[in-house]
Amino acid sequence: MVNGKATLIVDLGNSETRVETRFGKTSKGNVRKRLSFLSNRFGEVPAPKVINYTGEGSSYTEDTSRLFNFRGNVYCNGAVCDAEFSSTAIRPTALEKKYESLLTDLTLRNVLTRGYEDIAAFTNSDLESIDVEWDLVLLLPPDDIDIGAKKLAEKAKSIQEIDFLMPVLQKEIKVERVNIFPEGFAALIGVAFEGKGVIRKGYEYLLSPEQNTLIVDIGAGTTDFLLSKGTNIVSTSRFTREIGGNNVHQRVRRLLKDQGLALSDSIVKAGCETGFVKDGSKDYNIIQFIAKAKADVSKQLVDAIQEFFEDNMMPIRSINNILVVGGGSEVSENEEILPISKYLIEYMQRLSPSINLVELPDIEFPQKDEDFEEDATEVKYSVTRLLNIVGAGILAA
Repeated sequence: MVNGKATLIVDLGNSETRVETRFGKTSKGNVRKRLSFLSNRFGEVPAPKVINYTGEGSSYTEDTSRLFNFRGNVYCNGAVCDAEFSSTAIRPTALEKKYESLLTDLTLRNVLTRGYEDIAAFTNSDLESIDVEWDLVLLLPPDDIDIGAKKLAEKAKSIQEIDFLMPVLQKEIKVERVNIFPEGFAALIGVAFEGKGVIRKGYEYLLSPEQNTLIVDIGAGTTDFLLSKGTNIVSTSRFTREIGGNNVHQRVRRLLKDQGLALSDSIVKAGCETGFVKDGSKDYNIIQFIAKAKADVSKQLVDAIQEFFEDNMMPIRSINNILVVGGGSEVSENEEILPISKYLIEYMQRLSPSINLVELPDIEFPQKDEDFEEDATEVKYSVTRLLNIVGAGILAA
């Protein structure tokens, strides 16, 4: 049997769920961990169709698909959901709080299964032989912490078992501890610290109580705002607006349509990464449209900041730094496409000329196990998307 305590750090994003499993140590004494990105779309499977996806001859495998029982229903995730239930899938919405959502119930069970799979890989054991206690580290929008933290913790602690059909896994669950941290603030900790108590060189200034840092956490559909004095949250500064990275794609799509190019959302979204879209056999450079869309969305975000600060009688010029994080702010693969943070700081400096944009540190996310040479895959990830995971891990250490 494989026993012990394992930790899952979970970022319930709108575009995907990011989860890091931590269990045991390597031969060099480092914490063994693995990072995964999971779909947060789930389909409800009619009972007669379950055998179609799990039975012999099915094209779906446990490497890419999930099926599990929950409250008398069967739910699916991954490839089978994307292919069979894309139009009816349960997916995140800004109208539903994470601490109240069915989606969160489903996602927590999904990430626990990924945790068991990671531990099996770490220990070269089978799933059935793993018997661990779990510490869960979860994130919530800062505006939801006061009401939602207790409810989300209760939701997590209420998980007593998981019952998966793909992969086959029935487990009694022991959740020992649940820690919940505000998104955005966790990202600030990930920027300022390399580890627990270890300040990142060049970022010491962020820890000064005299430094006011406005954190702008841009997701797919919403943006969370939070002001921090050093590492202390200004509780009256937390707010959310339904503006996110998806607004950039949507604006680019409308601009292209005005030019006679009616393209699908998926094509435009991919084009916002590369700077090009294809219509028939012809390639179109859309960098100028991306720039216009990012500038427009940035102006919306700055207007929201200005309105909030004025309504709460907080001077904008009191902000020393602005930290822009989140999947909606990540750098594109085309270097000619500027990140949205560059447009955001330009508009903010019109209101407060001396405000400083916090440059993000280079953080490595190795996905190889130092004890196993054959597992030598190195993957580069966008640091903006993962700073909340990094900081939450430091806060929970």
